[in-house]
Amino acid sequence: MDITGVVLESKYPQFHFLIKGPMQQVWRDGFPVQEQKIIDLSFDRYLLEVDVAAREQEWTAEERESVARGIEVSLNDPSFRDMWVHEIPKPPLPWPTYDETHHNQIPSIAQATGMVHAAIAYEQRGREGGPRESVVSKLQQLDEVEVESRDPEAEAEEIFAN
Repeated sequence: MDITGVVLESKYPQFHFLIKGPMQQVWRDGFPVQEQKIIDLSFDRYLLEVDVAAREQEWTAEERESVARGIEVSLNDPSFRDMWVHEIPKPPLPWPTYDETHHNQIPSIAQATGMVHAAIAYEQRGREGGPRESVVSKLQQLDEVEVESRDPEAEAEEIFAN
């Protein structure tokens, strides 16, 4: 299991999941002792980003491998229901015929309907075949032009006028 980008979700808000890591040498009563390192996966508000935990705890390659094995074993155990892989919901279609629309027409339709942000989100995270770089770059250019052309004072006056 590759833990890069994995987000785990728990049914408990402050869940701690302990994994046995690689062997390490510690000193007890003046003598070196070999014992397994215990790696603590601490969930914050039901979620744990494994990459963030690895960076914060400065895991070695061996520790990353141990964590990956421990997570995989637990997730494959049908009686273990305390955590699971968090699936980010896919954004909805910007308009009903989006997937049938020719890729050259998407930017102009998105701009005309005010769905540029929705089209970017769908292209990047929701589309089955993965994002189309040409469509994403055109949509992002439209978004940048739209942001630059906005007048914040005029928007504020329009909002408070109603």
